[in-house]
Amino acid sequence: MPASSVRIKLNIIKVLKGAVQMKRTLAVILVILFTLSFSACSLLESDTAGSKTGDSTKNGTTAAENTGKSGQDADNTADHAATSDSKADSTTATGKTIKATLYFATEDNSALKKEEREVQVIDGAILKACVLALIDGPKTQGLRQTVPAGTQIRGISTKDGVATVDFSKEFEKTNGLEEVVARLSVVNTLTGINGIEKVKLRIEGADMIGPSGMPLGAMGPASLDGEGKPLAGETKTITLYFSDSQAMYVVAEKRDVIIAEGDSLEKIIFEELMKGPVGKDLRATIPKDTKLLSISTKAGLCTVNLSSEFVDNSPGGTASERMTLDSVVNSLTELDYVKKVQFLIDGKKREVYTHAIFDEPFTRNEAGIAK
Repeated sequence: MPASSVRIKLNIIKVLKGAVQMKRTLAVILVILFTLSFSACSLLESDTAGSKTGDSTKNGTTAAENTGKSGQDADNTADHAATSDSKADSTTATGKTIKATLYFATEDNSALKKEEREVQVIDGAILKACVLALIDGPKTQGLRQTVPAGTQIRGISTKDGVATVDFSKEFEKTNGLEEVVARLSVVNTLTGINGIEKVKLRIEGADMIGPSGMPLGAMGPASLDGEGKPLAGETKTITLYFSDSQAMYVVAEKRDVIIAEGDSLEKIIFEELMKGPVGKDLRATIPKDTKLLSISTKAGLCTVNLSSEFVDNSPGGTASERMTLDSVVNSLTELDYVKKVQFLIDGKKREVYTHAIFDEPFTRNEAGIAK
């Protein structure tokens, strides 16, 4: 065989061997690539799952809890739909029924009668529920509505045992006896509720004015006899003195009061002083928590026996001391038969109040009254 032919054959063999080697190399490369690809996918899936798990933990909920919330939302939606479809049923479901004692007038206005009734209370607003029941009128035959028709409640609040009810202007559509009955109906009803001792009435945000032309202030319940008729008594206009805003002078404030059987004017005057003034620019003068132990007048001398708080809770300054003493003495000496006032503390004379000599009777101080 010629040498050239031999060389050609040898070259072909080398080429074929090279091709085989290349195929093997390619196969190895493909295997490696496939393995890497599979590992990368596995790692990606693992990272994704870890990310989802981490997000769930970060949000503070698991898949099961999320499902529960969705179910709860659905329930709330159903409840809301039921509320929208039946407001009356919803009101009954969200409130509670209580037994209340309401006061309504007889047809001739001669008496106030009790009506025991169940009223619906929404969101714990017991006072509002009772006033709304009064506006609604009685269910008992022979009784009449005391609150004028069309009256609306503008607001109700309580502080220190006093309930303040703000009515719309329709409440004033009464006069004379009807106006008195309307007031007593509200006052006696609300003071029958635990924690309420007095009631203050307002009309369109302003204090209700009494027959004397002065604000009525906080009113206690009227005493009624067995037939629902107010106990014998008379209405009087008294003059009280309270401190001005600068504690320079005491200022007169007139107030209508009912003198019930067994009460004295002196007692009522001091009790009204303890309530404080109605005028916005005036200041209270009786120290906090003071109790009236007794009060009586003999031969022109009014003896006022007070608890120790009258001294212990005094602010202590000379100006405050003067306002307190002038307030009490000048208010009591408005009565023609009271000429002097003697103070006792727990039944005994005390030498000094905070600065002033206190064991001698006080006379009226005209110079301390604002002109």
